[in-house]
Amino acid sequence: MVGTSLPSTSLPKSASLTDAFISPSTRLVDQREFRQLRRDFECELGEAAGPLPANERVRVDAYHLRNSISGNVEPDGSFRWTPWTARRPIGIECVRACLANPRLTPLQATHDVITRLVGRAVDERQRPGSLAEWLSGLGVGGRAVVQAEAVVWATQLQTALDWSRIDRPIVGRDHSVVLPTSSQVLLRGRIEVQSRASSLGPLNKGKSGDTRDVSPAVLFSIMTGRPTPTARTELGLAALTVALDDRHGESPTRVVGWWPQSGRALVVPVDLALLGQTCEAVVAAVRSARPARPRQLHSSRKRTTEFGEAKRQRSAPRALTGPVVDVERAAS
Repeated sequence: MVGTSLPSTSLPKSASLTDAFISPSTRLVDQREFRQLRRDFECELGEAAGPLPANERVRVDAYHLRNSISGNVEPDGSFRWTPWTARRPIGIECVRACLANPRLTPLQATHDVITRLVGRAVDERQRPGSLAEWLSGLGVGGRAVVQAEAVVWATQLQTALDWSRIDRPIVGRDHSVVLPTSSQVLLRGRIEVQSRASSLGPLNKGKSGDTRDVSPAVLFSIMTGRPTPTARTELGLAALTVALDDRHGESPTRVVGWWPQSGRALVVPVDLALLGQTCEAVVAAVRSARPARPRQLHSSRKRTTEFGEAKRQRSAPRALTGPVVDVERAAS
């Protein structure tokens, strides 16, 4: 990946990742331009999802986006619980508990979370396939394996950042978006931590005299393995889901991806070019999931060309500032 390297000896310290996460920044996306991009995206996504069967839903998350870009075909797309897939939801609850009670360790917190989930499955009737139901069916040894995986994951997140410097962090802030023009498509952005960048100046005062933080949102995601060529687009999906969420009302300014297994991080400024590239990747992923059918309408082909051309015109002359920082392998 092309980028500016940070000193590798500083990466293991949580201060370095925290600096990259919350450093002051202005918003890089003009809202008028984003609204136009959104209209184009909704139109293209609706056309791409049109041939899908009425009872079929397409979920586009980082995993499916990576497979679509790489051309990988899943032999079995059905989800099932394993110690690997269960570690994140348990780890999220563990980190929340540890931040609320500094005396807790990840080992204690994960034990409490698993015990609570198992008790919930026994006391209440859980929906089929839920994490609580799956855990309740495991023996003591199976739950120990799940706990071990969750402890590792929670420790990686808890030690990645200097939490005392982060203003009101929201842990486990995944975003799901369904657009009106394509109700069969669910966009899912994976976000471990959401907060706000450090303020560039004094806080604005509202009419009632209270202060409001107008700093842009920043996102933090933990990834697996090492950065791949699709990492930038995967992180862009997290930013896109936040930008498309009408309840949020703004685009984040930065996404930080952290690969603890390889000791690398990627700091991606969120500009219009990134969002446009991610929109194109999402549309391509939806098209690859629908039944094969030749496109016959000239107007649809023309709209596709215009969508791509409009994105290039927006992104080419506006090389919005903010370098992508590719952090080298950390010193042990």
